Amino acid sequence: MDIKKHRKDSLRSLTNEIGVYALCDLDRNPMYIGQSKDGIRTRVSRHITSARSDVIANRQLDIWEIYEVWAWPVEEKRNID
Repeated sequence: MDIKKHRKDSLRSLTNEIGVYALCDLDRNPMYIGQSKDGIRTRVSRHITSARSDVIANRQLDIWEIYEVWAWPVEEKRNID
């Protein structure tokens, strides 16, 4: 099993809509739940590359443990008059 390839494919399949995401380990257990205001794929990419990711920088999460990502896009908040 090529974990790096699986993770790359998983990232490629993510939406770039805003929403909530979960970074999961090999056993499919969520290790980190986050939300994105600038697109799920963009935010998860920053986690994986350690670029501007506090959870990685503070060593709360090891990027090598991430196997797959689950995502739940949400509609943008609308102003209702």
